[in-house]
Amino acid sequence: MIFFKKTKPSSDTQTVDQRYDRTLLAIVLILSGIGVVMVFSASVVSAQTQFGNGYYYLQRQLLFLAMGIVVMVVTMNLPYQALERLAKPILGVALLLLVLVLIPGLSSTAKGASRWLNLGVIRLQPSEVAKFAIVVYLSAYLSKHQHELHKFKIAWVPNLAIVGVFAALLMFQPDFGSTVICAGMTILMVWSAGARTFHVTAMLAVALALMVAAVFQKEYRWKRITAFMSPEADPQGVSYQINQALISFGSGDWTGQGLGGSTQKLLYLPDAHTDFIFAIIGEETGLIGAALVIILFVLFIWRGLHIARNASMGFGALLAFGLTVMIGGQACVNLAVVMAMLPTKGLTLPFISYGGSSLLVLSCCAGVLLNISRRMPPPEWLHSPRRFLHSVK
Repeated sequence: MIFFKKTKPSSDTQTVDQRYDRTLLAIVLILSGIGVVMVFSASVVSAQTQFGNGYYYLQRQLLFLAMGIVVMVVTMNLPYQALERLAKPILGVALLLLVLVLIPGLSSTAKGASRWLNLGVIRLQPSEVAKFAIVVYLSAYLSKHQHELHKFKIAWVPNLAIVGVFAALLMFQPDFGSTVICAGMTILMVWSAGARTFHVTAMLAVALALMVAAVFQKEYRWKRITAFMSPEADPQGVSYQINQALISFGSGDWTGQGLGGSTQKLLYLPDAHTDFIFAIIGEETGLIGAALVIILFVLFIWRGLHIARNASMGFGALLAFGLTVMIGGQACVNLAVVMAMLPTKGLTLPFISYGGSSLLVLSCCAGVLLNISRRMPPPEWLHSPRRFLHSVK
């Protein structure tokens, strides 16, 4: 592997139980706590307007968090190795959900996109399950074939076929943001497992070409690009949301307007409690609060990569790496979008934005990461500082 080097089959690896990674656990709980506070602050006005109950989103977020903690505790303590055997069934369930969400009558539509299955108490977003399923499947496949990943037909052909089907179903919703995340983490996982650099570069070029084609396919995507390049050109139209977000950051200054003091949440900033909640954090807690959130995500990525580096099984190492890329990548994209560093796309801020299915899947991912962190000490093949030199050979 590039990131980990070659390893023996998972069944030959001895593991030793230790404590969970307490730093990662603290980070997840702090981010989730920030999420509860900020969801309430950002949504109280819109909740009162829509439902006549300013506590509507807070109550649901607390329910989702309680369910998420249960999920995290369960996944922390069940043997994560079982996921390797369940990789294909999990992938099949995710594929079925992506098909069901496209069937009229079964899905809930918002802003022209059919991304949710209405299950009563919760609206399930299949794309969240799909990202987790892809990471689990790739981890199982790549760890099984790690000694053959220099071959294009082994490393890329089956994985591109599967991810291509998922990407097509996601684009039918449409969900361009989740498609980009799935494609990006697939390339990174195959690269980290030991694929040839030339093949990885070629796949990056193909992915970039497909992204450009997808942008030109829909007029609203191209308008988002132009709004990103010139946000002042149409401040009351396509650039409205990003301009309001920038006003939020400007109003926050160093220390912010105080919790509850945001004016943008007074129905000025769309998606204030979901995709653009970081703008409200910047307005109410200022640069200091926004920087704290960014630092927490940097620490999350650091601990996730540390767990991957020190995992005692090839499958666990790749799984930890994939989950870290999935969560960390989505956080980076969301933060960049809200700060006008990337064109607008619909991705939530992990653990902080309002959303039931997102929080439950993220809690599951965090539990798996914590579970993997218990298996120490690692084998010697995970310790080589010359991994990039090995990848060139």
